[in-house]
Amino acid sequence: MRQKSMLGVLAIWVLALALPARADRTPAQWEEDKKQFWRDFSNPDPNVRKTALDTLASVNTLDAVKFLLSIYGQLKMENDGVEKKQDADVADMEKRLKPLRAANAKGGLSTGELDRMNKLEAELKQYQDGATKKIEDNKKLLDVIAGSISKFTDPTAVAELRTRVLKSPDWTDRFAILTGLLASGSEGVGSICLEAAKDPDPRVRIIALDGLLKFKVAAAVPMFVAAVEDAQWQIRLIGVAGVEEYKSKDGISAMIRQLKKEDGRLRDDISGALKRLSGMDFGYNADTWERWWNDNKDKWTGPGSTPGAVGGANPGGDVKSPGGAGGTTAEPPTFFGLKITSKKIVFVLDISGSMNDPSEPPKGSQEPPKEYSGNGPKPEPWEPGMKGTKLEVLKHEFEKTCNKLDPKINFNIIVYGATHLQWKDKMMPATPPNKAEAIDFVKKQPGNGQTNMGDALEKAFELAGMGLKDKNYAALVDTIYLMSDGAPNAGKYPTTDDIIKKITEWNVLSKVIINTVGLGDPSNYNPDFLTRMAKMTGGIFVKR
Repeated sequence: MRQKSMLGVLAIWVLALALPARADRTPAQWEEDKKQFWRDFSNPDPNVRKTALDTLASVNTLDAVKFLLSIYGQLKMENDGVEKKQDADVADMEKRLKPLRAANAKGGLSTGELDRMNKLEAELKQYQDGATKKIEDNKKLLDVIAGSISKFTDPTAVAELRTRVLKSPDWTDRFAILTGLLASGSEGVGSICLEAAKDPDPRVRIIALDGLLKFKVAAAVPMFVAAVEDAQWQIRLIGVAGVEEYKSKDGISAMIRQLKKEDGRLRDDISGALKRLSGMDFGYNADTWERWWNDNKDKWTGPGSTPGAVGGANPGGDVKSPGGAGGTTAEPPTFFGLKITSKKIVFVLDISGSMNDPSEPPKGSQEPPKEYSGNGPKPEPWEPGMKGTKLEVLKHEFEKTCNKLDPKINFNIIVYGATHLQWKDKMMPATPPNKAEAIDFVKKQPGNGQTNMGDALEKAFELAGMGLKDKNYAALVDTIYLMSDGAPNAGKYPTTDDIIKKITEWNVLSKVIINTVGLGDPSNYNPDFLTRMAKMTGGIFVKR
């Protein structure tokens, strides 16, 4: 009911703008077009609404873009109001429940009070589920409207969108409109990104810098160099990519300085870029990189342009190097041979019914891949160390991995079959008690059901922070280790294409790497899919 009322108010408010007709439409025809738009836009079918919005956007005029933006603004205002009301209502219900819960914990509730508490708990859950669905439905509609912005290419319309990107007080508006402009590829979007890259909100800067990299805006090189040492790690990541793209000498100096400070996944990204730019390989050893660069930067003109840059020397500069960030000399733990160098990881583990089948690793699976993508260290040779079912092999491998995790690492686990189950509701430090509990959690899992990989990955990205969804752009996760013995076939995202599409959306701000492990017969788990997932995020795929 609230949704219909909202759309009705919007219809009256926006129609009052009295947009002029398109050049190829008479005023009467344009009035009919507007009436048809509202009939379609009021339809609950999201596909019908999207068609109505795309039809409006196809007008491609200044007036049309103002019309669309007014709809977006009003819907967003309505959604913000629903969220505030939900927060207030939930706080009130929690306040009433608090004394009952406290008394119940001490066993001091009468039968009537217990019934009252259970009734309130049920009401709270029902209210939260309903309100959350309403908010999510509205957000999906807002996403569709924002996506329609990509249809506008008219210079006057783009100029209006530029004004909104640079002057809107709400970062979510600036983010959504700039995202639409980037998708449009309209002339002048690169210059808009140059200005938006100075935005006060890191989330807007992230996609602006992504746009500068996508459209290869050479004027952005100083921005990429500065980004290498930014406080926000996702911005540093894009800075490294930009420096490598433009082969900036100043950027190489910045990366070496930053390598001294990094302690986690970004060491791989920086050392990988330095290796490709120089033809040398000093791993994480920032001091060695600095000495080499001081000796060679004046004669360096690009990859392979310095003496000896054919694979390069490696004087102790691997992950054991004392010059590495954090000063560690210990071998990193491995998961099915993949070295764990990140400090913020989630294991996403397959426990579907087929994991109860005997483990028969494909020939040569114990060896490291001859070629691999990603910036991380080359995978180690892998030895299962035991025989049994694939599930038993997974549990054995996870126990070995978990026992070696450094206490500085924060981690979590999500297992998936027909459904998914998360070990903890937040990231946990790898302390001995937590590691013991995590191992016990995995050991207790039975293998059953289909392969609901997509929903499990969605939960992992929620832990990472999906930016617009939970406003946690500081990503608590930067690396996922996904293990599967079969292709996805259940859940909200049951196909490989569904999952690839959603990862692209989820990873706009998070910049999470997904390392993938295929266990058993490759014909069961679709190695092309696992390879694609790893490559698109900068990860590594191995067969086991």
